[in-house]
Amino acid sequence: MSDPVRLPAWAREDAFPLKPAELDYGVVDSKGVETAFGSLEELNEFLGKGKGRLAWVWTPESDRLVAPEECGELLGCLKKRRMIFVKDDESDARRFGVLFGLVLLWTIWSGWSGGGWQGLWSSQNLGMAVLMFVLFAVRPWWEAWKGRREVAEMTKESLESEVPEARFDLWMDLQRVFLAWGLVVVLGLVGLGQILGGENSIELAGLVKERYLAGEWWRIYTAGFLHGNVVHFAMNVGGLWYLSRRIEILARWPHLAAVFLLSLVGAGWATVAWMPQTSVGVSGAVCGMLGFLLVFETLHDRLVPRKTRRRLLGGLMMLVVIGALGFRLIDNAAHFGGLVTGAVYAVVVFPKSSSVERPVVLGRDLVMGGGCLLVIGLIAMFTLFRIV
Repeated sequence: MSDPVRLPAWAREDAFPLKPAELDYGVVDSKGVETAFGSLEELNEFLGKGKGRLAWVWTPESDRLVAPEECGELLGCLKKRRMIFVKDDESDARRFGVLFGLVLLWTIWSGWSGGGWQGLWSSQNLGMAVLMFVLFAVRPWWEAWKGRREVAEMTKESLESEVPEARFDLWMDLQRVFLAWGLVVVLGLVGLGQILGGENSIELAGLVKERYLAGEWWRIYTAGFLHGNVVHFAMNVGGLWYLSRRIEILARWPHLAAVFLLSLVGAGWATVAWMPQTSVGVSGAVCGMLGFLLVFETLHDRLVPRKTRRRLLGGLMMLVVIGALGFRLIDNAAHFGGLVTGAVYAVVVFPKSSSVERPVVLGRDLVMGGGCLLVIGLIAMFTLFRIV
């Protein structure tokens, strides 16, 4: 490899652990379970069955674990493995397509019979049905179609082009985070408080516009910790987990704390200005994280592989599609406000850099991050106090 100082951490030779001192070939799955083999043929046969989520492999050519994409000899079994996942996506698309397709048809019929075009247009259930159909039927179908094309075009050269993205993902899995976990736990505790507190938690601490304008200014903070239902909570927390880990690892925890808090406020201001209905949910802060990463990774383009950065654009496109389909149910104002807040923070705080190293945490960053953590904790406790 090249001089490690000129390579990002995930591309260096010592990025992954040393391989086990056992047989010549083997795999390590995502749970850390090692399986050793005596020959390349045995390794190929095992991988071709698609068992578990694959992490690293080892071969005689390297002293360390490597990404499977780094071994051209595994091309055939990796193609078989990916086809297994393609068929799983196709199965999900068929199964959920029928289920949510029937729900969508029933919703259309119900809205039409309740008032023709006017009843159909005013139906909130229709937006939710379309959204569920897209997420659980159209999206798996798209992933399966894309996967089949990729498998058909797979060669040793194309596999080699996937190495940076594969190494980055595996390196990310090795990194420890604490604040990302903390945010998930805090949201979970507040969600539990909503269950224990009864059905009026949104009325007590959500962003009810009339009460906010009447002087209850704290609602712009507490609303972000509440959710409308389990599906709303799961979708937001899933996005928060993925993006917050990425920020904490690449930009460090003080900036994650700041982006979360500031985006929560920016989203709240936007929804007060443009959204008349009551609003809850942490999605504004999640969109702030997305906006931050879109700018930060562009300014630090050597930190992250290009294909991996493109995933964020895919997330942005998905956000636009979901917002358009569910505009009657989704607070697009909060999403926009959070996205812009996170992006502006990245522009203001981080200059463009050609360095392969992650930003250094300065003393002022620690003070700022600590202050943001304190405020986040106080908001969470006050929210629980209000609803329980």
